[in-house]
Amino acid sequence: MHVSADDPAPAYVQLERQVRVAVADTLLRPGDRLPSIRALAHRLSLSPNTVARAYATLAREGVIVARAGGGSEIAPTESLDRPALTRLRHERLQTLARQVAVRGLALGLEPSDIVQAVTRELAAHGRPVPVASASLPSLGQAEAPLLSARNRLRGTVSSLRVGDVLAEVVVDLPPDGQVVAAITRTSLERLGLMIGSSVSVYAKASELTLGR
Repeated sequence: MHVSADDPAPAYVQLERQVRVAVADTLLRPGDRLPSIRALAHRLSLSPNTVARAYATLAREGVIVARAGGGSEIAPTESLDRPALTRLRHERLQTLARQVAVRGLALGLEPSDIVQAVTRELAAHGRPVPVASASLPSLGQAEAPLLSARNRLRGTVSSLRVGDVLAEVVVDLPPDGQVVAAITRTSLERLGLMIGSSVSVYAKASELTLGR
């Protein structure tokens, strides 16, 4: 914890805020010990009464509890005011978003550039933003062909393996492609597939459907 001279808030308010934020961000977890009042006051060059005031407020809010033998620790999970902590996290997020928007626009960037930069950062941290269909150009009348000829691949069955319920069908696609599909044995018999049969492969998103 620290106290900033540039922050207009009183020192005890700064300490309270830092503990709440650390708990909301799970940097401090239930059972984690806090520095004693005297130790923290000495480290930050504050009056012990200032630190005591911050700790007392946090204790009244249920964020911290007294430890047996002295000192304080983060309250157990069931005692924490989770809705309040969630609100705090969203307030922090709004502040960060405002800073990014204001600084990005001050640099002369377009809003789309700012959004794309944040999107890339999220993707780089393994949390890509799902693409909203509303933001993509419409297919219009070109949508229907996607379900027919455009996604239809013609090939020849080159291998079959049949089980009690499923069948594995290997289809050679010209010039040198190949698709392996798993279908039900009922579908295999209905289509009358055998090695050498001509077959159509219909690709629907991640699903492949066989037909004659």
